[in-house]
Order: sequence, then structure tokens, then C-alpha cells
Amino acid sequence: MSEWITAFEESKLKEGKIKIFKGKDKQIALIRKGDDVYAFLNECPHEGCPLKSGTLDGYVLKCACHNWGFDIRNGENVDTGEYVDMEDPRVETFKTQVSAGNIEILI
Repeated sequence: MSEWITAFEESKLKEGKIKIFKGKDKQIALIRKGDDVYAFLNECPHEGCPLKSGTLDGYVLKCACHNWGFDIRNGENVDTGEYVDMEDPRVETFKTQVSAGNIEILI
């Protein structure tokens, strides 16, 4: 059953920066781009590297371990080269909302 969990105050998430929320059994990375907040599992589906260490270019977050790119809006892998050996190498994403000055994640 999904529920909205308060991650932290909206003011603590700066534009283009990654902040980690540790909730239940998951570490969730959050990024603010303009008025939107994106949330996704802080784990590359390739070998489990933390995505927080990656670099953000537009809406693409590149994993620091093997340079795989993921669209933070939907978790899709943007690298379709032959080295991608997984059937659907996407990152799990989560819905977010801002309520009473707090960022909430639907987990």
C-alpha cells in the first residue's frame, strides 16, 4: 500500500542538487529542476552504484561508476549502446508533491 511520506522541507532542496532521503528500506534521491521535484531510487540498476555520486546534465543523470545515463523524469535509460546488457535498465521513480512547505514522496 502506497503512502505519502514527508522527506524534508522544500527549502532544503537546492536547484540541480541531489539530496538523499532514507525511508523505510530505500534510499531515495531527490533533485529540483525549476518548479519540479524528481525522486528516484539512489541505486543504478547495473551494479548498484549510488546515483547521488553522478553528474546531472539537463534531465539526464550519469552514474559515476559506468557512465550510464537515466532521465530523472521517468527513470528511463538514455544509453542504448551495445554495452547495455539488461532488458530494461531503468531506475525506479517516485511521485512527489509539495505540501505545507514540505516535499513528500509517494512510497
